[in-house]
Amino acid sequence: MSWQAYVDTNLVGTGKVSKAAIIGHNGGTWATSSGFVVSPQEGLDLAAAFKDASNLRSKGAFINKEKHMVVLANDRSIYGKKEKGGFAAVKTTQAILIGTYVEPLTAGNCNNTVEKLADYLIEQGY
Repeated sequence: MSWQAYVDTNLVGTGKVSKAAIIGHNGGTWATSSGFVVSPQEGLDLAAAFKDASNLRSKGAFINKEKHMVVLANDRSIYGKKEKGGFAAVKTTQAILIGTYVEPLTAGNCNNTVEKLADYLIEQGY
């Protein structure tokens, strides 16, 4: 399956994720939803936060040029909240999966969807 197919089918296609992207640990985009852009700097900042999230916790996380308050950050997952939506970013061996949601979608459903795909990709060596 292509990276774009994972975004289209396993993330956005579930109806539990509004927009999504898969990026490399270097911040480069592998696949993304139409109109959803994670800039290289946003990707690098996110990747760095899996090691040290203090910068994101103090300044917020920017995804698609939108600032989010970070509500959880560890070496695997980063969750952010913004008004009536938010994001989940999950690190795998080779990639970072990012899913966003906007009400009426919920954080729990979005987070679980991104986490489950990350589990699968990790099992596959990605």
